[in-house]
Amino acid sequence: MSQIISDILKQFLGEPAEHNESSGQMSFDCPACAEDKGLPNGCGDGKHKLALNYKKNIYQCWVCKFENNMHGTVPNLIKRYGNNKILKEYQIVRPNNFDTNHQTIEIKPDLKLPVDYKKISESNYNDLNYGKAYRYLRERGITDTIIKDYNIGFTVTGKYHNRIIIPSFDEEGDCSYFIARSYTGDSYKYKNPRASKDIVFNDLYIDWNKDLVLVEGVFDALVAGNAVPILGSTLRPGSELLRKIVRNDTPIYVALDPDAATKERRIIEMLLRYDIELYKIDISGYEDVGSMPKKVFHQRKNNASFIDRDNYLLLDLLSAV
Repeated sequence: MSQIISDILKQFLGEPAEHNESSGQMSFDCPACAEDKGLPNGCGDGKHKLALNYKKNIYQCWVCKFENNMHGTVPNLIKRYGNNKILKEYQIVRPNNFDTNHQTIEIKPDLKLPVDYKKISESNYNDLNYGKAYRYLRERGITDTIIKDYNIGFTVTGKYHNRIIIPSFDEEGDCSYFIARSYTGDSYKYKNPRASKDIVFNDLYIDWNKDLVLVEGVFDALVAGNAVPILGSTLRPGSELLRKIVRNDTPIYVALDPDAATKERRIIEMLLRYDIELYKIDISGYEDVGSMPKKVFHQRKNNASFIDRDNYLLLDLLSAV
């Protein structure tokens, strides 16, 4: 099998500068660096900075690892730069009973935002509670750009009175859910609608071709960027979120709250079962992602631990000590 993988890699990366058959370590010219210089695939930039280990199933470019997202698993590298013939030779096996294209016909609930929802914008500046709502968001590190991009609003009266409203839109632009968070110290912090949570929160804004961060809550997602909150739940087999991750083969960064170790373990085990490229972000020292400065979060994301079946077992044992 190792020889087959090695031969496949050579088909689109050319001859390696280094090849250690016993360890599986190889080094090539990086195709992304070559593209930046206008060179065709396989021609390379002559630096041989693409390090790859087909036995450990990982690769990274030491020059453009983060700039061009050149890091991850070998199958993803093959899918990114290999042609159809190569992809047929090197197939990634998914569990046979998982149908990523499965669709059910369902009537969407007529979910609407609260009737007194108002956007946090200059047009509502003179509203009595505008300042309280705006101050609450800024204290949580939510910028004006985030407020505008995610249509964050507030209420003063009604069923969801005195709450920040963060809406979720599905891929068709319809409201699929919303978070109603008190900004006045109500004992019930959250008061959310009676609607299904089997959604991808703000699917409309998710780029499935980029790294996706799984977080606990919506405020965590606002800090993390391209992220989906699991809304206090878990990643269930057959859920819409899992289907989209597997269908798009999206690299996943897990960044759940430190006190959610059991839930995090189940999610990691689930994603490993479907051969998803997986990383774990260290949240220690903070209550959650939402309480982290954005700069700190991105530093920790850049230093996230790659997780596969082998090192996950080791990490799991160490966490139990």
